[in-house]
Amino acid sequence: MKRKMSLKIKLTIMSVVILTTMCIALAASTIFIADSIVAATLTTPAKSIGPSTEVTVTQDSVPSVDAALGQFRGNTIVVMICLIVFGSVLTYVFASKTLKPLEHLTETVDNININNLDENIPIPHTGDEVDRLTQSFNDMTTKLNQSYQVQKNFSANAAHELRTPLAMLQTQVEVFQMKSDRSATEYNALLQSITESTDRLSHLVNDLLSFTNEQEIDLSYPVDLRSLLDETVFELEEAAEAKQIQVTVSGEGTVYGNDSLLQRAFYNLITNAIRYNVDGGCVDIQIESSRVIISDTGIGIPDEAKPNIFNTFFCVDKSRSRELGGSGLGLAIVKNIIEKHNGYIYVKNNLPQGSVFVVGFDKKEFE
Repeated sequence: MKRKMSLKIKLTIMSVVILTTMCIALAASTIFIADSIVAATLTTPAKSIGPSTEVTVTQDSVPSVDAALGQFRGNTIVVMICLIVFGSVLTYVFASKTLKPLEHLTETVDNININNLDENIPIPHTGDEVDRLTQSFNDMTTKLNQSYQVQKNFSANAAHELRTPLAMLQTQVEVFQMKSDRSATEYNALLQSITESTDRLSHLVNDLLSFTNEQEIDLSYPVDLRSLLDETVFELEEAAEAKQIQVTVSGEGTVYGNDSLLQRAFYNLITNAIRYNVDGGCVDIQIESSRVIISDTGIGIPDEAKPNIFNTFFCVDKSRSRELGGSGLGLAIVKNIIEKHNGYIYVKNNLPQGSVFVVGFDKKEFE
């Protein structure tokens, strides 16, 4: 296996190569210039002479000049080597000091696992790329930890919601088996209970599949909101009549996206508006271009619960939600679908009582 060099060694080698090349070039040019100067000095007279004047160069002066020139060359080479060695050491020390925060970051990152994602790496405050890299990594681990916690809570809640009806089924069957004499009425009661539990399980599984669906949505298809909401209200007409709730739809509007998913989102919202309404109440649905406002006269939502109502398996009143057949995933599915359509959703109080859900498909309005 090929051994990998550290970034510090690579920077040092690169700097040494550059320094050596420059020193050699400088030494070579210095020696060449010195030779040229010496040659010119030996052949140029100290004063002007006439054509008939003879120039005499003594033999004693030539060796001394050659010796001095040789000494100069040797000194130049020695100085060049010293500069290369000294520069290499300085380069290594400087690279070590500069890359120390990066080495510390690498060691810290190697120790991060699923159990300490919430621990941020200390920022070195060097003001360079390592500083920004550390901050970016902390931001990434924070988001990753949040996603992991959401997934962990989702899995735990899903397991709990699935286990509850299964435990009820098991208990009922065991109690039924303990009886020696079973009447037709008891058989019918058991079958009815099993049917209700399996229906709840089926509903919960379908909600789980809908929530975890990550399919891409084609936002090029126009969806007529009035037709879609009229159809949804028609499907829920029986449930509304059972509580004598009046549902009205007004306005026109068109958005782009998947009509089936949008119908599922509005179906959940209108179902909740009916389910948690008072007998003889009202549900008013207003369409304003690319925005839909659903108002009800129901029991309302406490202010402290509003920030959490779109979380998975969150219920304002768990006992009431179970009694009415809620799974705790309806509003989470709604938010997931609306956000896939680049929209937004929020809730506010309806005066004198009830809730108002606002769904919009133009985020500029919300911002």
